[in-house]
Amino acid sequence: MSKPIQLADATSSLWKQTTVLRNVQGQEEAISLGPDGNVWSFIADSGDSRFDATGQRLENLELPADFVTVSRNAAGAIVVIAAKGLHLQYRTETPLTALDVSEGLRHRWTPAKTIRLPAIPGAVGVRRLYTQNDFSGMRIALIVDTETPENGQSYVMACSQWTDNGPGPFILLPPMGAKKPVGPTPAAPTAGNRLFRTAQSA
Repeated sequence: MSKPIQLADATSSLWKQTTVLRNVQGQEEAISLGPDGNVWSFIADSGDSRFDATGQRLENLELPADFVTVSRNAAGAIVVIAAKGLHLQYRTETPLTALDVSEGLRHRWTPAKTIRLPAIPGAVGVRRLYTQNDFSGMRIALIVDTETPENGQSYVMACSQWTDNGPGPFILLPPMGAKKPVGPTPAAPTAGNRLFRTAQSA
């Protein structure tokens, strides 16, 4: 008797946290967290038909991630930042020359670089990643879950201004979501300890 076919969990095959934006070549590019837990890049038309009949390109950026965020640096290049636990890495898009294109777009991204977090007491893992662009360039923020004896389960936000060499110094905001200290428990009402006094007539 043949074994029944087990279907894969539908949620495990989904592409998650997808961001679509135009790269430095002017092409629409999608950055996603793939089913294998790595960050992937997809270009609908790379201009090089060797990838498939339409020039589509799917590339594993080899960044393991629970969370991924995408933004642009001051030069307008795409920056992909990935967090796995407390381990953060990023890769930056580089402009292509004609030689790069002819070699199969192998040099589109810088090698993966590690983002070193500041010392955070009781840090457990990165919960969320955020990026923002404004007149001052690109900024990065992350929420880190923590657990300490004084605050219990809490979290800290770390923020940094992006530079040409990656993130600058991080600014830490105080623990948020910490358990509030519990005050003394009021005594339960008893016969000798009434909550309300009974009015007595004179």
